[in-house]
Amino acid sequence: MQYLLQGFQVLIKPGYRRFILIPLMANLVLFVALTIFMVGLFNDSVGWMLGFVPDWLIAWAPGFFGFLDGLMFVLTSILFLVIYGLSFSAISNVFAAPFNGMLAEKIQREAGLDFPEVTTSQMITRTLSREFKKLIYFIWYGLWVALFLFILSYVPLFNLLVPFLAFLWGAWCLAIQYMDYAADSQGQTFVALRTDAKKTLLDTMGFGSLVTGLLMVPVVNIFVMPVAVAGGTLLWLKKVHVTDENFNIESVFNKDTKIS
Repeated sequence: MQYLLQGFQVLIKPGYRRFILIPLMANLVLFVALTIFMVGLFNDSVGWMLGFVPDWLIAWAPGFFGFLDGLMFVLTSILFLVIYGLSFSAISNVFAAPFNGMLAEKIQREAGLDFPEVTTSQMITRTLSREFKKLIYFIWYGLWVALFLFILSYVPLFNLLVPFLAFLWGAWCLAIQYMDYAADSQGQTFVALRTDAKKTLLDTMGFGSLVTGLLMVPVVNIFVMPVAVAGGTLLWLKKVHVTDENFNIESVFNKDTKIS
């Protein structure tokens, strides 16, 4: 929670507005299109899943079927909200990657970090290339996770865990997604970032879980991305780039603060 709150505090400082307005406008268009699509798909999926319930069970135990209907609605809702949040984030981040990269760099410059001189076109090319590397990782491992969850969904009792395991996978993906803008600008490889993120897994998953939860909320998800980029940058500064336990994240924007 602290990193998102601090990220929000950063964004209301002068000089950050230009990194927010264009991505927010793009998110608004994406929100309308994706929400309409997911609502229709959700309604069809609930009916499809309940179609597997045999007629004799409905006739024999209508009360149990009513309970099952409600349970399937809740679990399917959680699963679809996770997919909705991940899809919204993945698509919006591709379009907003250059702005997110510049936002992460600005935060780090104010923290005292130095960067190699690159042109705007070089920075855009670098961030877009990195974004597609992340997409490949998310899609490749996401397919294996989806296969595992699909198999688990046919195992009685354990199938109740499917939405929650999907949520944890989403939290991991979004945590490294938003920490990576800072890592990329400092030349840290995506593999190295994932390794370091695992070393501080509690902080990583806590941050990712909160971002995932916010992205699951319609309308709220429009505004999450810039705050998540700022929060992920602060998390990376505190837990990955800076290992000094005495380092105080609250002082990161003091003019005299330098990070080595």
